[in-house]
Amino acid sequence: MKSVERISLYTLLVVLTAGNFLFLLSSPGRTAIADAAAWLGELGPAEAVKLTDGEKELALRTKSGRLAWGDGDFRQSYTVGFVDISRALNPLMETQAFTDEREALRAEFESAEKDFRAKLEALDQQIRSLERESPEAREKVEEFNRIQEEAREWFRGAVTRRNELDVKHYQQAYRELTSAVNVVADKLGVDIVLRFIPTDKEFKSLDAEQALTEIRLRTAVRYPEKLDITTDVLNELSLQDTER
Repeated sequence: MKSVERISLYTLLVVLTAGNFLFLLSSPGRTAIADAAAWLGELGPAEAVKLTDGEKELALRTKSGRLAWGDGDFRQSYTVGFVDISRALNPLMETQAFTDEREALRAEFESAEKDFRAKLEALDQQIRSLERESPEAREKVEEFNRIQEEAREWFRGAVTRRNELDVKHYQQAYRELTSAVNVVADKLGVDIVLRFIPTDKEFKSLDAEQALTEIRLRTAVRYPEKLDITTDVLNELSLQDTER
């Protein structure tokens, strides 16, 4: 290479180096450096990260916004939340619609019970005024026994009807609760919601067996309190927290 050509090439390199140096000192240059540093800090983007343990390998990747380490629903992460069901279920059972139905049934039962009682008391008075062995007395006793058996049958039916109404209300309240849980879980990005009783909640047991049942129902012994979404569920249901 001729000396003139070498001098020209060196001059060009010096000019390019000086230009790059001035660019790096400028505002756009500093921004470019910062962007590059941030990009290096993220170590990505990457489709997967491979972890090794000796000869074993595990590829971590994202799947629908979750961390996955293989194919299938059982090889990915899920988020978990907790709900204290009693704090929502108890006030739901006291809503106006439910209390109106229970009150209507109670009034019906009270009226029928009063009618049976009046009939039996009247027959009892009649029986007392008759000779015990007289045909009239025996007839009234038979009528008394018949009405008494009707009252027993009615009472058994009343218990069944009240139980059926309670089951209906619990099912409706539970459906409302689970619907609210689904709405809150979707908002917060929670995949699994478990029912639980806070460990610091007072026992209401009256005997040892009930106390043991309360302990068994407290499925979570330790948990991050921020995973408790009960308050959010109560707000979704427009219910006041009566237990706090």
